[in-house]
Amino acid sequence: MSRFCNERNSKPLIDTGAIWLDKALYHQNSVFSDKTLWTLEHVTDLETYFSNNPDTGTGDFFDKLETQLEPCGPAVKQLAAEMLWLMLLCVSNIGAAKKRESVLRVWAWSGEVLPEDHPLLSDDTLAGVGSGGTSFNTNRWRELAYCVEAAKQALAMPLAERKAIFSDFTALGEYLTKVPDNERRQFRHMLLYMLHPDSAERIFSNGDRMKIALKFTGKPQKALKKLTSAEMDQLLLSIRKAQEEVFGTKDLCFYVTPLRELWKAQSSFSWLFSWNPANWAWKDLPAHIAQTKAGKPVILSWRCANQDASPGDRAWLIRLGQEPKGIMASGNVVSEPYEAEHYDTEAAAEGKTMMKVDIEFTEIRDVFKDSLISMTDLGRITIDNQNWSPQSSGIEIKPRSAALLDKLWAKLAAPSDTPKPKEKTLLIAEPINKILYGPPGTGKTYKLNKLKQHYVVKQASISYEQWLSEHLKGINWFDVVFMCLYDLGGTAKVKEIESHAFFIQKAKSVGRRQHLKAQIWATLQTHTVESSTTVKYKNRVAPLVFDKDADSRWQLVGNWQEDGEDLIAQTKTLKAGAPSQADQLHYAFVTFHQAYSYEDFVEGIRPVQDTETDQLVYRVEPGVFRQICQDAQIAPDTRFALFIDEINRGNIAKIFGELITLIETDKRAVYDPDGRLTAGMELTLPYSRERFGVPKNLDIYGTMNTADRSIALLDTALRRRFLFEELMPNAKVITGSRGDGYIEDGEGGLIDLRALLVAMNQRIRFLLNRDLMLGHAYLSKVNDFRSLRDVMLNQFIPLLQEYFYNDWHRIQLVLRDVDQGNEPVEPQIIEHTIISGAEVLGFEHDDFEDLIDYRVAEPASITPEAIRKIYESLD
Repeated sequence: MSRFCNERNSKPLIDTGAIWLDKALYHQNSVFSDKTLWTLEHVTDLETYFSNNPDTGTGDFFDKLETQLEPCGPAVKQLAAEMLWLMLLCVSNIGAAKKRESVLRVWAWSGEVLPEDHPLLSDDTLAGVGSGGTSFNTNRWRELAYCVEAAKQALAMPLAERKAIFSDFTALGEYLTKVPDNERRQFRHMLLYMLHPDSAERIFSNGDRMKIALKFTGKPQKALKKLTSAEMDQLLLSIRKAQEEVFGTKDLCFYVTPLRELWKAQSSFSWLFSWNPANWAWKDLPAHIAQTKAGKPVILSWRCANQDASPGDRAWLIRLGQEPKGIMASGNVVSEPYEAEHYDTEAAAEGKTMMKVDIEFTEIRDVFKDSLISMTDLGRITIDNQNWSPQSSGIEIKPRSAALLDKLWAKLAAPSDTPKPKEKTLLIAEPINKILYGPPGTGKTYKLNKLKQHYVVKQASISYEQWLSEHLKGINWFDVVFMCLYDLGGTAKVKEIESHAFFIQKAKSVGRRQHLKAQIWATLQTHTVESSTTVKYKNRVAPLVFDKDADSRWQLVGNWQEDGEDLIAQTKTLKAGAPSQADQLHYAFVTFHQAYSYEDFVEGIRPVQDTETDQLVYRVEPGVFRQICQDAQIAPDTRFALFIDEINRGNIAKIFGELITLIETDKRAVYDPDGRLTAGMELTLPYSRERFGVPKNLDIYGTMNTADRSIALLDTALRRRFLFEELMPNAKVITGSRGDGYIEDGEGGLIDLRALLVAMNQRIRFLLNRDLMLGHAYLSKVNDFRSLRDVMLNQFIPLLQEYFYNDWHRIQLVLRDVDQGNEPVEPQIIEHTIISGAEVLGFEHDDFEDLIDYRVAEPASITPEAIRKIYESLD
């Protein structure tokens, strides 16, 4: 369904759209107050003073709007504020704080104050779900004029007709075609998505809509340009439905893998980031240069003006402002754009923020010692009229220019004093992929339990980092940040917290590689004391124990000792290391079933209780497979295992998804102790967008019950990737009460359990097949006649009922309760009597034959002889 937005949560937007539709458009009330605002009279005034009175003078959008609305009454100005609010709801490239400020500003022109903590002005409500691009901001007045005209036409019609149109996706699309400028307006697409998220797409760019239609239909652009927006809606809906069939899921988005790659001209982009030494002193630059020269990448948070940057995109850094100028570093974007504190301490103190991305720089050059791509060199790349002296950081480099830039970089002389990398090979045994299969009771689970012992590691052999990671896995981010800050002496910068062992191992334990600084900032600001003069964050949650000084150093303040008493003790425990007697279980166990899914196994969006706010939130949570892979990645020199019971009862293609390839032994990932991939393959997960590989030090074992006929044959893709070990019934391992397979029958005689199992299995194999025989495990703990009788009645007979589909005559043959003439062999376990039709009806009836009535004998009447006759010869 179209409401799926990957990392974004569309529910607040959709709920808000429903509120606006009911309160404003249907009942003509204000969404922020109890006033009547959305009337035809007020909308007509807005049209007169705004739409029909364009201001072509100087000034920004709001300055002009204020002048235009000056003659209007308070109600019209408040209506303008609510229209602006509605128009901005979907947009994600404008921050929630900026949207809130804009709405409050326009509302204030009415002479009244709108509370900024109104629920419909919350960060969640204003978060947005998709970018409107620069065009939306540039043409904001046109979008608002379109909104005014659409509302005017809607409010002019009877309520019943209005409801009929706006409640139907197709009808609403057709209705909007009558609104002037409809074919060019982005708000048109936003309104449809907000009100009909299961039918309209989260695509607000007309250009992207055309690109998707071209790619998926193959129709000529000339023909597609003739379509109205409503016709394009229907075409996109048909494309979505077709792709849902192809991928077997409704959780698809055209901006997210796997659909993104099917229509985007580029799988990755190149971006030009800038650094001006006059604006920001890069104090750690020498250390970062040395680090990349040693072959270790440096991850830095960098200002980014474009929100289209994505993980995996190429990043180039240009030095500007002072000579020498030119391209001095290269790497890759490793996070989505996020809002963070401004790099300038004074701006940050005023509460100003900026958009940033995390960049992993793989090479940073010393501009005074090493060669770099100079401005003269860049000036020769004129093929795309590329701007090499940007006013902002994070502009796109056109593909052809990026290719030429890459060639120039490759030709540069090697950096000076480049140390030779030390050869270090981590020897890892080949992974085991094995499935144990066979009839029930043949010891598959028993063998798995024995295998588990190979993955129990004594604490003495575990590194401190491994132990720390395991311990921090279930601890929330506030606790970790608090402990880091406490251990750093109660005062530190964000960068110092990020470098602390506690934080590093916490991130590794949950597989986090992106937005780590953003996580620290969010945690610190959320728990900042109310009296802070340097932090403007509003949604604070107890305990409030942090504050920041003018130099952006964070401290523990307030009642931190009392509130953090347990965490202080825990810090000391973590610093001391693991207790010597503790062991670690390096395995996970899971049972597949028909309802088990990819979201359970790998990762999925789940409702969780936020420990920081105590609110129910939806997050991407790792499944058992991803979690054990993360554990194995952290400790590359230790073996881990995943045990999957009843592996053939699950839908393998659905559960493993795209990861079925990664479990192959030759594609397994090898990581160094810092978590970097050194060999093998990784893929991008669809929910979290994280890079993921299956470590080579992870073994995968499964069990398969061949008697389970309720599911299809094992997926052939999985069969190719596993070794199979058959476990069949083995009567020789049955000990009985004496060690030789016999038990005393309580009447002075013996019963041979081994012979009993062999005889029953021979008949089952003859009457059915070898996959449905009875396993020796059922008799492994039998040591007297009573326990044997319980196994016969409660396990063997129910299994035989299932195997033979209640064909009791065949069950009698297995238990030798009848002879070749179908006469009873006493004493019977399965008894039968013949019910005559004449006796029951009182006369012979041609339509009915005599009935054979079967029943299991009462437990007390089952004698040792009834059991022994199963395997002894009949005279």
